[in-house]
Amino acid sequence: MKAPGKIGFSGLLVIIAALASGSLILSDRSGKTSTEYDGVTFLEGLNDSVTVYRDERGMPHIYASNDHDMYMAVGYISAGERLWQMDLIRRSATGRMSELFGKSYIQADIFSRCLQITEKSRQILKTEDPEIIACLQAYADGVNEYINTPGRKLPVEFRILSYKPEPWRLEDIMCIIGLMGWSLDSRNLADGLFYYQLVSKLGVEKAADLIPEWKEIEDITPPDLRIDESLIHRTRSFVSSFERVLKLGVVPFSGSNNWAVAGDRTESGKPLVSNDMHLSLNLPCIWMQVHQVIPGKLNVTGVLIPGMPFIVAGHNEKIAWGLTNFRVDGIDLFAERINPENRKSYLLNGEWKDIVIKPEIIKVRGGKHDTINVSFTHRGPIISGLLDFGPGSMKYKWLGYDYLSGLKSFENVSLSMKWSGYDISDEARSMYLLNRAAGWDDFRSALRSFISISQNFIYADTDGNIALHGAGGIPVRKGNGIMIRNGETDAYDWKGYVPFEKLPVVLNPENGRLSSANNKTVGDDYPYFIGHSFDVPYRKNRIEQLLEPDEKFSTDDFKRMINDQQSYLAALLTPHILRLTRWSESLTIPEKVALDALAGWDYDMNTALTAPTVFEFFRVRFKKNLLSDELGDLNDRLSDLTTESYVYRLLTGGPDQWVDNVNTPVVETLDDIVLQSFEDGVGELTKQLGKNPEKWKWGRVHTITLVHPLGTVKLLGSLFNLNSDKYPIGGSDHTVSPYYSLGTGFNANIGASVKHIYNTGDWDDSWSVIPGGSSGVPGSEFYSSQVKTYLEGNFYRDLFTENAVRSSAKYTLVIKPGTGPRLD
Repeated sequence: MKAPGKIGFSGLLVIIAALASGSLILSDRSGKTSTEYDGVTFLEGLNDSVTVYRDERGMPHIYASNDHDMYMAVGYISAGERLWQMDLIRRSATGRMSELFGKSYIQADIFSRCLQITEKSRQILKTEDPEIIACLQAYADGVNEYINTPGRKLPVEFRILSYKPEPWRLEDIMCIIGLMGWSLDSRNLADGLFYYQLVSKLGVEKAADLIPEWKEIEDITPPDLRIDESLIHRTRSFVSSFERVLKLGVVPFSGSNNWAVAGDRTESGKPLVSNDMHLSLNLPCIWMQVHQVIPGKLNVTGVLIPGMPFIVAGHNEKIAWGLTNFRVDGIDLFAERINPENRKSYLLNGEWKDIVIKPEIIKVRGGKHDTINVSFTHRGPIISGLLDFGPGSMKYKWLGYDYLSGLKSFENVSLSMKWSGYDISDEARSMYLLNRAAGWDDFRSALRSFISISQNFIYADTDGNIALHGAGGIPVRKGNGIMIRNGETDAYDWKGYVPFEKLPVVLNPENGRLSSANNKTVGDDYPYFIGHSFDVPYRKNRIEQLLEPDEKFSTDDFKRMINDQQSYLAALLTPHILRLTRWSESLTIPEKVALDALAGWDYDMNTALTAPTVFEFFRVRFKKNLLSDELGDLNDRLSDLTTESYVYRLLTGGPDQWVDNVNTPVVETLDDIVLQSFEDGVGELTKQLGKNPEKWKWGRVHTITLVHPLGTVKLLGSLFNLNSDKYPIGGSDHTVSPYYSLGTGFNANIGASVKHIYNTGDWDDSWSVIPGGSSGVPGSEFYSSQVKTYLEGNFYRDLFTENAVRSSAKYTLVIKPGTGPRLD
């Protein structure tokens, strides 16, 4: 079987054979053979009984008497609900996707091996706290007990792909953490390649206008060390190969919102916190909701990533916390001069240094395998592209190195990558301690080892404190890491990380509110370069508008805020469009209808309105018409970050040299560009949707379908009900409630992966919902049970006290020590 989205003849034969043999019987679609919800079952290795209450959405509330039993039960339950998803994430992190999906994933696997996630995970485990190791081991034992239960039918995905999961290991848990870190940083690598091309085309001074946070001109590369365009192209191709993995809904972090208000601004008199993390929207959902209780020792609830035992975002009895991407630039690219007489060495400070070559065995579905040599400088891997020698061939070579047929090259430069994920950190320790933190000091202590995954933590506690704490490894570097650096010298090598005590922190602000939305959270006077990929403050500014009123907030108010779809961007840009009424006589009938729709609009991106559709079609053309004349082919490489940053600057600071179309003899004004973009946008709108305004409703254009990684194969999707239905969805990438596509078009695949509201004054008045369900087993009653609630903007109560949990339980499962009969 080939990659999801494609299926070849051999993959079809696998499915047909499975169906014919009866290994994929229709009754398996119920999913009920893989889960245990009610009654009594047995688990070898437990010390004492564990009780699991499941509420109306299937969320497990797990009560155990000790750490070992708690985490063994979490592992066992996680495997029962998410085993194939866990294995897919593990394979993504360790570069083993080709074993499932064939040759088309080889480059992605090699790139994954370049990240050295497995190696780092093993290093961390060598020095990990024995108490944490014991918890991780108990979790892995629980997973393996589930896998090894005699007679158990594995989830349908294993049978479709004809393989069995390998035992769960401690390093697998750590590898998932490493993959999370890469998904947060990866955009910086693509941006670095594009910005080099931008400077090469336009020159430093003009290119700097389009590069956010670039305030100083740097020595980039020596003038005689030319980075060939083909090298950039092949590097980008190699890097983007791993994006295919992330698009499977593995762990692709995008953006997030969080905010908190102090107790003097709430009805309860205690702080309220809101958090929604924006990720790919797929089935199964990336998050699993779990409540873990060891009476007198641990009581924490929230979400975890399947394959990991600790709560990532949530609350315990004393504190609540949520996360947004800090947008630290944790990647630098270096132009390395390669020795033409010895291709295994590179120039550093006037001396040739040996390149370290590490062999990696890549196994491919069908029994084939090959050994690929990955090359490293002292900074990190050489990523200058991988070339495929042709269909059916198992021969691959690196641009600049052919390790299969000898040493030969046609380049004198290669690109290496420095990534913060190569350096030692311990996010597992941080999560373990956060789950148990009793206040601000414990919280701060936990964040000290949170280095490779940079986040803005929102915080509140029952003592009344609120805070926003930047956590993560900010490299100390010369200048900034926006451009490709000169690798011939160590002057641009990192000098460690910003000391923990100097990370940005705001505690108990006078106005009683805090928020972040991937925006820049420090002023220009902050002495360290954090990054360049901050989001423009559309979501942040709208959140601040909603928090501005002098009133007492409740959890119901926070629900409305987290679902808010009014656009701060539209409020800035639409008045420029409405100025076109001056040319109304020259407008076509569809253009007049479109303009009328905008005239009475309150900027709400509601599914029932036509104005959002008109606005978004206009916006696509507006960004292109502003910049494409000067950028040419590079315009297609522009990231949303670059264009949105420029548009925001234009709308708040006024027109500049980029507005004029350099390809025409006249000097265009902003009104000219707006008019052209409006005509282009309405033209494209009517081409796609027709001239009937009733067909322009935003919900007809802007839709969402939650897709399983195998669900793009229509036969599988329909046979096993892998995907959700298609639904209309409001919002956009510039609204607090965000739904949008990272690709082209308006079929949303990114959005809030969890919506969570914490009430520190009454934990039982906390609320959450996920775009999926507790179970990852297709056909389970909890596979997609929260989708409708989520899309309608509603929530489930996150019950926390034991009496509330017991009284609301839909199922109760007692797991006893031993090897008695299973509920299979």
